Amino acid sequence: MSKLSLLVIAVSLTACAKKGMTPEVRSEISAKIAATQTPIQQCFQRQLTTNRRLRGMVVAQAAIAPDGQFGEVTLRRDEPADPVLRFCVVQELAKLKLDKPTGERVVLESIPIKFEWNNP
Repeated sequence: MSKLSLLVIAVSLTACAKKGMTPEVRSEISAKIAATQTPIQQCFQRQLTTNRRLRGMVVAQAAIAPDGQFGEVTLRRDEPADPVLRFCVVQELAKLKLDKPTGERVVLESIPIKFEWNNP
């Protein structure tokens, strides 16, 4: 039996480091993005019922507003090229909000998400 796996790779916070962002804020951003793994994986599983060959990498870009709300989510790379999966990734990332806002706009340049099947 095959096992479905969605791998959320570490977020590139290079822009954040330049602004002197604290390690706590970086950890919270990473934790919030990791929390989207389950709903995005569920979207991927649903889409596999219509396209069993669906796989590849999506690289999202987002901005965090001064109030902590994630927004301006766009895809820089979309290998699966599935409109439903694309919509799901954007929606799940846009739902996020930091518990402790930074008070300034933060740009996340690269949020890579890899969709693939893993055999146990």
